[in-house]
Amino acid sequence: MEKIKLGKIVSVVGLKGELKVYPLCDYKERFEELDRIWVRDGWREILKVRYQKGMAILTLSGISDRTTADQFREEFLFIDKKDVR
Repeated sequence: MEKIKLGKIVSVVGLKGELKVYPLCDYKERFEELDRIWVRDGWREILKVRYQKGMAILTLSGISDRTTADQFREEFLFIDKKDVR
């Protein structure tokens, strides 16, 4: 699988594990079109997407609290090259 870098997790939002993502693409709404995304060690389902001041705020499967989310700070998010439209 060839992966394409789509964003970088820059911080955590709130207590429920939301991730603030700096988009590395010119179309930040791309996150809304995806069902899953690769982070660190595997695929995670995208459960919720919202935006705040040009940043994407994502809720991903398996990340449901601030402590867990903080472990992903500075990680990059990827999609499979075949998913590029």
